[in-house]
Amino acid sequence: MVKWNGERLNIDGEDIQILSGSIHYFRTFPEQWEDRLIKLKNMGFNTVETYCCWNLHEPREGTFVFERMLDLGAFLDTAARLGLYAMVRPGPYICGEWDFGGLPAWLLKDENALLRSNDEYYFSRAEKYIEQIMKIIAPRMQTNGGNVILLAAENEYGSFSNSHKYMNRCARLLEKYGADIPIFTSDGHTPMMLCGGTAEGALPGLDFGYGNGILPEYTAALKNISADYPVFHIEHWIGGLTHWGKQPQKYSSESVGREISQQLEKGYHFNLYMFCGGTNFGFMNGANSFPYEKNGRTEYDYCPDVTSYELDGALTECGDLTPKYYAIKNAVERFTGKKLPESRNSEKQNIGRVTLTKSAALFENLGNIGEKFSDEFPRNMEHYGQNYGYILYRCRIEQGQEIARLSLKDVNDRATVYFNGEKIGIISRNDDIKHIELGKTAENGGTLDILAENQGRINYGPDMLRGDRKGICGYVYITDRVGVRQILSDWEIYTLPMNNLERLNYGTAQSYPTFFKGDFSAEKGKDCFVHLKNFTKGFVTVNGFNIGRYWNIGPQLSLYIPWPLLKENNEITVFEEENAAEPIIEITDKHILNGCNKYKNAEVVM
Repeated sequence: MVKWNGERLNIDGEDIQILSGSIHYFRTFPEQWEDRLIKLKNMGFNTVETYCCWNLHEPREGTFVFERMLDLGAFLDTAARLGLYAMVRPGPYICGEWDFGGLPAWLLKDENALLRSNDEYYFSRAEKYIEQIMKIIAPRMQTNGGNVILLAAENEYGSFSNSHKYMNRCARLLEKYGADIPIFTSDGHTPMMLCGGTAEGALPGLDFGYGNGILPEYTAALKNISADYPVFHIEHWIGGLTHWGKQPQKYSSESVGREISQQLEKGYHFNLYMFCGGTNFGFMNGANSFPYEKNGRTEYDYCPDVTSYELDGALTECGDLTPKYYAIKNAVERFTGKKLPESRNSEKQNIGRVTLTKSAALFENLGNIGEKFSDEFPRNMEHYGQNYGYILYRCRIEQGQEIARLSLKDVNDRATVYFNGEKIGIISRNDDIKHIELGKTAENGGTLDILAENQGRINYGPDMLRGDRKGICGYVYITDRVGVRQILSDWEIYTLPMNNLERLNYGTAQSYPTFFKGDFSAEKGKDCFVHLKNFTKGFVTVNGFNIGRYWNIGPQLSLYIPWPLLKENNEITVFEEENAAEPIIEITDKHILNGCNKYKNAEVVM
């Protein structure tokens, strides 16, 4: 039996203090789970916490996947075998800086869907997912002889809305499918967030941690709700987010060590976010939308997350021990008076330069890797049944139209525009100016191509209500020399999820965007990192697995290649959107997560 007893959690008559760390099973290869969990235990912690990702577990409506990196049951069983309790946050919404906060993009095919709400279209589908994932969690609950001691209802709802009807419904949904252990919620520590996000009968969890100590105001709102609630610090942030083009947020090891000591002494229950962050493989990174004032109006800055989810945690992206790990471990040893076991870093390998000998132009392979649609006007990618990747819009410009300007109305997130195969400009979501001056470019007519990239859906805050659709969400229009506007119609659309690259025809590409492919040898059991100094922007696959996006604006300048991906002989593919100085990459034993501007001022992270 699991129950709360004052400040302590009581399990079968024994009081414990939760010392937990977050590890997301879907951000790490299964072969690496045990290594990360042992390091958590060797740090003196007794619990692992994880989110669950609805979008990958149900990639298409009604099709559920729980294999390999998505084998939640195997992850929980590994933790149990090592003597660790588990806290599970099944969702349906999780945030996690994960694409769309874990919600599946196919929900957005319904233009009227209201997400994270009592809307029956949304909630009925969320219930089907919860029913399936609870089939894995329920048998592993402590009351059934397992190690799962706590379950979360939704997540950070107080940062979105304040419907107690919805939150109560989420809590009751878990109970409907077998939950007989304590249910908790998770919200920021302010009164507004706590009042909005709580659920009847659920323990309110708090999110805070800014590297400046555990301050009284962080728990004041909780005690105002009820003095009997224990402090359950479900997200103790020990590092900050990293967005493309912005330097990472960092909290010092010393400050985190002090915060751990404070919580141990106060008897707080807490969870490190993150203990080991892992990687946003593929196109799974999320994005934030930050409000700012401009000319008396509120505007929003769209900020997609980088591929790495290291978050300056206790372990690096590849699971290595950091000074922060030792600061936390030392605090636990001082508090308990016990010497804890040691852990080891993973082995690395330095492979060197690899020449990519084959190339395939995207525009010459649209029919091979893209599904073609025809439409009077362009629509968002979700309308065409696409969730991730890129989408190409193509139409014909007639001769003699005297077009002065081409404009895009509502494009998400970044569109590269081509005319007769030549790049003429880029229009991004954050740009103030969303048009291209054509001059004489189109006077003889020709083919207009717009390649739009989904850079990651917004995963947090009120923008979740109607969702973050991708591609062209409005329309494309031209303007003549006297200022008259006209919408362009009659389009060909190619959906490009980039999950079928084995169908590419390679030759000698003469234009961009281009796929480059090469081979390299590697030792088994050793991690490495691929550096793309000669490239600009795109993504990389190794042996058919998408290891994530790269972009030379930084701060991340290399991509992690986990050892379970590698064989003696390996194939690597680089999709380059814009330009490559030469088709050569470098695979080394060093990682760069805090560089910028084409490797200038880059600092190597071991």
